[in-house]
Order: sequence, then C-alpha cells, then structure tokens
Amino acid sequence: MSKNFFSTKLEIKLTLSIIISLIISISISFLVNITGEYILDNYYDKSSFLQNKSIQALSDFKSYVLKNKISIADHTKIEKWARNYKYIDIYIFKNNALVYNSNRYASYSNYENSAKIPNVSGHSYDVSFFDAEGKVYMDCYFEYKYYYITLFISTAIGLICFVIIMLTLISKKISYIRTLENEIKILEGGNLNYNITIDGNDELSFLAESINEMRKSFIERLQSENEAKSANSELITAISHDLRTPLTALLGYLDIIEYKKYKTKENLMQYIHNSREKAYQIKSLSDKLFEYFLVFNRRNDLDLETFNVNEILEQLFQEEFFMLNDENFTYDYIPCDHIAYLDMNLISIRRVFDNMFSNISKYADKSEPIKIRYSIEDQNLIITIRNKISINLKSVSSTGIGLKTCTKIIEMHNGKLSTEKTDGSFIITISLNVKLI
Repeated sequence: MSKNFFSTKLEIKLTLSIIISLIISISISFLVNITGEYILDNYYDKSSFLQNKSIQALSDFKSYVLKNKISIADHTKIEKWARNYKYIDIYIFKNNALVYNSNRYASYSNYENSAKIPNVSGHSYDVSFFDAEGKVYMDCYFEYKYYYITLFISTAIGLICFVIIMLTLISKKISYIRTLENEIKILEGGNLNYNITIDGNDELSFLAESINEMRKSFIERLQSENEAKSANSELITAISHDLRTPLTALLGYLDIIEYKKYKTKENLMQYIHNSREKAYQIKSLSDKLFEYFLVFNRRNDLDLETFNVNEILEQLFQEEFFMLNDENFTYDYIPCDHIAYLDMNLISIRRVFDNMFSNISKYADKSEPIKIRYSIEDQNLIITIRNKISINLKSVSSTGIGLKTCTKIIEMHNGKLSTEKTDGSFIITISLNVKLI
C-alpha cells in the first residue's frame, strides 16, 4: 500500500512552509531582477557606457591587428581575439565579400556594396590588415554581462530569502524538537518526575504525549514493584514470626517427649496432642503462604467460564452454610432475583469464599448472625458479608495472607474487594462486572 503524501499534520505544515517560502522568495527574486534591469536600462540610455565599450573594443582589435601583422585571411588569430571578447560578434568584409564571421549562427553571401548588408546591426569600420584593406562590422552586447550579473544576484537573493523564510516558519518546530531532545535527556538521567512539554496538535505533540504517558506508566510500575517488594518483605517477616512461635513450641514438646521429662502418661498424651496442633498450625500457615505466591506469581489470564449469577452463588453459599451450621453460626441471607451472567474461574472464586468463611469461623461472634447480601447495581454484582467481631478472642494475630490472596483473585477477574471495620463489625465487599439480559 502506498502512503498518502499528506497523511500527517506535520507533513502538511512542512509542505505549506515550503510553498509559502518558494512563493515569497521567487517574488523577491523576480522583483530584484526587474529592478536591476530597470536601473541598467536607465543607465545605458543616459550614458555613453556602451558606446565607449564598443570604441574601446574596436581600438583593441586595430591594435591587435597592427601589432601581430595579421592578414585578412588569418582566421585563426582573428578567432583567438574574438574568443577573448565574449560579448562581441565581428564580421570582416573584403570588397563587399564576407571573409570572416565570429557568429556561427549568421550566414552571409557576397554583396555588391555595404549598404546591402541589412542583418549586421553594428557600425562599420575600416581596418588596415597586413595584406589588404577590410571593412569590419561589430555587434556589441556588453549590457548582457550586467544583465546576467543582475540575474545571478537576484537568484542568490531569492535562495537566501527561501532559506531564511523557511527557517523562520519552521523555527518553532525546530525549537520544540530541541526542547524534546533536552527533556528526553533529563529522563535518561533518571529524573522520571520531569513533565515532557506538550505543545501544538501534530505528530510531535502526540509523540511528546506518548513519552509522557510512558513515563507515568513506568513510574507506576516502579511504585507497584516497590510496594510489592515492601509487602513481600513485611509478609515474610510476619510469616517467619508466626512460623517461629508454633515451631518453637513444637520443638519444646518434642524435647520433653524425647527426654521423657513428663510425669504421667496423661502428660505424655497431652504433649503429643499439643505437638499435633502445632504441626497442623505450621501446615496451615505454609499452605496459605504457598497459595499466596501461587496466585501472585501467575499471569492475569484465567480460564473463564460463564455462569448464571444466582445459580452459582446459591451453590457457593450453600457449601459455606454447612460449615456455619456445624460451628453453630447463624446467618441472614438475602439473595437477588435479577438474572445476570458472570465470567469467572470457578476454582479461584471458590478459594475466595473458602478464605472469607474460614476467617469468619475464627474471628466472628457466634451470638450475632452473619449478614450476607448480593445485588446487581449498574451491571455490577455487589456481594456484602458482615459479621460481628468476637470479643472473646485472646489475641488476633494474622498475616493477612488470605485477604491479600482473595483481593488478587478478584482483581484478576477485573473486580474489586474491599474491607472495613466499623462498630465492632467486619465487612467485606466484592464488586464484579456482570452481563445483564
């Protein structure tokens, strides 16, 4: 496919600048040439410059003939003199017969007398050659030399004007290109907070805007990486603390058992039971840590399937309600009757529900019902789960791995998960895009 010549705004501006520069420079050149010719014409009309030049040329020719003893038939030497006078045509007659002509484009035959030579516009002069008398005619064009000089000067002025006008018209763009060059060097130096100047409405300004957007994206990416490093560092610190506590207790129980420091068999069984609990606690933490890195290190491309919102949520909530009933929780469940469809990865969403209700079983107050709601608002599925925080907890120590994993999974579904603590209650809100029918 051939590219349209006027496909960009910058090309149009540059083309217009060239056309304008050409028109103005040609006009100036033409005006200078006309003015120069007018001045020369007036000068030639009011002065005897051309006549004096002609007389001087004839005098030079006579002196040349006399000094070199040139015969009337010695065309070689006469031609040599004629070549030195570019603006003279010389015709030599002997007895009204043309014997020499320096003008290659003129042709003469024998004439009876000089009055019958109409094509020679110059004056005739008698010249004594070495071997005969001759009549010499000279056509002088000395004025052409100065007309040519005037033409050359006017052309040079036109070219200079073209360059000056062109540079003037594109000087703003050249200055802008230099500005962009300097600002890009600033970015290369590491100052990513420097804003690129956006000026105009053409490809250069679009380029500057793209560089600016790239700069902002790079800053956001660096910030995200730094936040991720900081979060991972905090997570590792918290996990190491949470693992160290049950691990230290487990090693203590095992030392007691190995060195038989227990007093009764009941004490032994209690130490074995405690060791199992600590081992399962360590396993639970390691499973969560593995799940966290599995989710956060995978790409944001899940295998999605389309589900009916009411049917799939009914299934997921019913699975969790069995756990709530087994642990003597009560719940207040209000579903939505709107028909909508949701693209999701069922395994990942089930993991989110398992994490949320697992936290409820650990930290919720069993005396208060768990309030579960979902609704369709502006093509968004809004799920809200509220529980009262138990006041009987001895200590609440959590790394937050579960919630971070859930948040990441929801984000991979182009949704949002937020949490809030208010009036002794813990609220989780999930928002996901749905398709309405």
